[in-house]
This record gives sequence, C-alpha cells and structure tokens, in this order.
Amino acid sequence: MTRSRLSHTLSLVCAIAMPTLAHADAPPQSLYHVYIGAMFNSTDSTRANVDYGRGFTGAVGIPLIIPNLYLEIGGSQQTLVTPAALNSNFFRQDLTGSLMYAFGNRDELTPYVLAGVGAARNDTILLDETSLTAHIGVGLTHALGDFVRARLEVKEVYDSFDDTDLFETSVSAGIEIPLGRTKEVEIVRTVIEPARIIERPVEVVKEVEVVKEVVKEVIKEVAPVDSDFDNIADANDKCPGTLPNVRTDNSGCAIAQSVALQNIEFDLNKSTLKPDSLVFIEQAVSFFKQQGNLRAVVAGHTDDIGKDATNLKLSQARANTVVKALVDSGLSAARFKALGLGETMPAVANLDNESRARNRRVEFLLSTSDAN
Repeated sequence: MTRSRLSHTLSLVCAIAMPTLAHADAPPQSLYHVYIGAMFNSTDSTRANVDYGRGFTGAVGIPLIIPNLYLEIGGSQQTLVTPAALNSNFFRQDLTGSLMYAFGNRDELTPYVLAGVGAARNDTILLDETSLTAHIGVGLTHALGDFVRARLEVKEVYDSFDDTDLFETSVSAGIEIPLGRTKEVEIVRTVIEPARIIERPVEVVKEVEVVKEVVKEVIKEVAPVDSDFDNIADANDKCPGTLPNVRTDNSGCAIAQSVALQNIEFDLNKSTLKPDSLVFIEQAVSFFKQQGNLRAVVAGHTDDIGKDATNLKLSQARANTVVKALVDSGLSAARFKALGLGETMPAVANLDNESRARNRRVEFLLSTSDAN
C-alpha cells in the first residue's frame, strides 16, 4: 500500500506539471517569499492509534540561480488526533528543506512541484523520538493582489518514526507573500513628430520688400539724407557728390586741402591705371564738375623699392595718367597740374608689402579759385 500511494503521488505531479511546461511563459524575476498555511493529514494505517492530523505550516522561499527554482526552509506543528479511548492526542513537529520549482509566472494560476527532507519529532504517550522525514508534492499558486498569493499544496510525507516506514498525505492551504516586490511602472514613450515646415518663398520675399520700404520711409522722416556723407544734409548741400574724406564748409563744398586717393592703384613699376580705379576716376570727374571753383595738383608717389631717379620718373608718369584721365572726361586741363614726388613723402613707413602698397598712391592737393 505504501508504494501504491507514492506511485499515485508521482503520477499526480507529472499530470499537473507536464502540460504547464509545454505552455510556460518566460519566467519573471524570482523573489523571496514567505508561506503560512493550515494543514490536514490523512495518516497511513501503519501509524497506530491516529485518526487524522491537523495543524499549521510555514516556509521561507529563497530564489536560486535557475529561474523559478527555490530552496524552501519550512516546518510544521501538528496535532495527531487519537481515538477518545486514549484520552490524549499525539504531537508532531518537523523542520525540512525542500527544492521547489514553479512552472511559469507565479502571479497567474501556476503549478509547482517540490521535494525535500528533514527531521521530525513525534511526541506520543509511549515514545518521544526524533526521526528522518521526507516528502514529495505538488501545488498551485495564484495572485490575489500585488503583494499576496493564494497557495494550495498536497504532499506525500514519509516518517521513519519508531523504525517504521510511516506514510501520510498532507493537504495545506494558505497565503504566500512575495518579498522585495515593487509595482511595475509603465514607461510611456512620447513620440514627437518633426514640425512640418511650410515654405512660402514668394510671400516672404514680398514681406521683406515691404519692410525695406517702410524702413526707408522711417529713415527719411527721422534723419535727413546725406548721400555723399559729408555731414551736410542733401537739402542743404550746395555741392553734392563730394569725394570720400574730403572736408567741406557749411554749404557742403570742398575747401583747400590734401586728399589721398586710396582707390587709385597701379601695378608695381607701372603707371597704367588698374580697371578697378576707373570707377573712382568717374567719381572724381563728377566731383570736379559739381565744384567748378576747385583746382588740384595731382601728386604721384612711389614706395622705396628702386632707384630715386627711377621712382621720381615713375611717380610723374602716374600723376600724368590721372590728369589725362580727368581731362579726357571733359574737365579743363588748366585746373590740374601733375607733380611727381617719388619716394620722398611716404604716407607710412615702408616696412612690408602692405605698407608699400599704401605708399604707391596719388593725392589731390585741392585749392579754390575762380578759374574754370
């Protein structure tokens, strides 16, 4: 009979576990747990004078490296109820260690199996003894909330009390509390769509042009216009078109002075005007036409490279080139005199290529006269 009951228990374990193994979900992270339950024992006929057992059981589960595998350290306190004729019940306490394996997520309806060994103390009328005990069993757990599970367990228990092989079936039910659990927080990912750019090139250009016109009108109203930047408003300027850096009187007309023409440039050792200089020549022609009382000595200068006589000749040639350009544009030759000064009057010290380029220049020595 003993072997028959053990065989039935093993069959029950396999019947519950195998279908679940085939459909088990990926196991969650294992947690420690504490189990507390009430138990009922159906004793084997080999345990004489005992009708049934009842009591309390408990265990602490420790997760192992293998997922869903636990080491349970537990124990129980049982009262073995005897016939009334004995006038005294028997008592049994045990302390066991078990391996427990759960088939899936224990927060759902999850079966498990367990097996273990330990020591049992039996206290009877005739004998008080500590003996070897072992068990194998199956069970189910299911979550009742975030922090508690229901647990139902059936075990076949072996006890070697009084050198006898005793077997009994133990059924227990209780609650299991997982330790170290935290609530899962759902991470919400917000996807921000790229902003759509609405292209309105035509409208933008029109708006910019309108703004420009408005700005021009505001400038006209706020500040008087000074087209030649001689600090005399156009409305009061009797001599518009004054050349840059030329000083004027209160009417906007040039006074006698020396003006360096930085925009008139020549190549090294040449007296031919560069194309970029022709624009300034045109400005100078307009300037002299506006102010017919001005005369000018056009002074040519060179840097310090070369012989003095050669530089003097070159500076004269450059002055002649500028005067010819002015006269060819319709101005009177009597108003201009070309003068070559060579390297005798540098604007800056001849230290490098940049400073020497500044010294290769032409200046207007302006004077006022009634001559045309």
